[in-house]
Amino acid sequence: MKSTFKDLCDDVIIELLSYFNIHEIFYSFCLLIPNLPSLLKDGRVQLHVRSNNTYFIRWILPHISLTQVVSLSVPTRPYNPSIFKFTNLRSLVLSDVDNPLKLFERNSDWPPYRLEYLSLSIRNPDVRNKSSDIGTRVLEHAFQLRGLKRFELHESKSSLRMVELFNELTFPSTFRSSDLERVIISIYCHWLTLQSILSYLPRLIQFEFHSSFSYIQKLSPELRFPFIRKLDLHIDCLQTIILGGIFRHASNLRYFKLDCSVCPFQQYHIDLLQSKTWLQWIDTYTPRLRVLDVDIKFRPDDINETTVVPIGKDLERLNFEISVSLDIGDRYWKMVGKYNKTITKKR
Repeated sequence: MKSTFKDLCDDVIIELLSYFNIHEIFYSFCLLIPNLPSLLKDGRVQLHVRSNNTYFIRWILPHISLTQVVSLSVPTRPYNPSIFKFTNLRSLVLSDVDNPLKLFERNSDWPPYRLEYLSLSIRNPDVRNKSSDIGTRVLEHAFQLRGLKRFELHESKSSLRMVELFNELTFPSTFRSSDLERVIISIYCHWLTLQSILSYLPRLIQFEFHSSFSYIQKLSPELRFPFIRKLDLHIDCLQTIILGGIFRHASNLRYFKLDCSVCPFQQYHIDLLQSKTWLQWIDTYTPRLRVLDVDIKFRPDDINETTVVPIGKDLERLNFEISVSLDIGDRYWKMVGKYNKTITKKR
């Protein structure tokens, strides 16, 4: 009976290791199950490592093979043991990366051929009076990784200079498009760069983008999302004509979250305060859309506490609300709400 119970415990631990980080499992069970260290290697389990801290290096690393690690998340430098020794990764998350291009240098076992998810928070090289296109170069390399399905690019909190995407992407003549299906970018990005990024992502089904645009940029409304299903945009100084373009070229869109401030020099903001504008976009261009979640800030001069009442009544059709807000003495109007197509139809 003891042997049966022991076997059951071993099976449970192996199963838990497939879902949880090894740090939690090892810390919780190392005293209860004395053979846990040998089980890690003998069981040939796939491991998820959340950090290469002192605890991992001292207590866990001696009992495992680095090829067992399929998921690695390293929040701080230094990267010890070397990242390049984890050759069987499917998921890699790195923060505070100061030389990201080195990650894409190829050798016999790197980059891992099974890698499906890559998230990088990068630093801008701290060189005065010298612009850096490190973010654009990272995108170009990541897009060429075959098998990679999800990619995230962020700016490290420790970066002394802003990471900026200001050039169009360039590729070898043999490269046509990326296999990426899910992309998150939270770095300042020029409009032409964004258009260039999307032109190489024909299989994109989920896109999250955090950036801002200068109102002096002349923006073409063409943003094409042929297969996009989930779109999450956080944008400052968005020109409202762009919204119509997004709806027109996202016929498969199911979920759209929009958190933005409208460019103060645009005269089309009044259309966004009419429910018929949104409903027409949805019914005409995105019939599969189920959820529209908005948080929009704008400063129209032709709206006051009196004229806003009928606007608010009209927006109730979408489950939106409009109110005045103050931000450090700056007064603006704010429209928030979540439109659920299924619930609305039942009404």
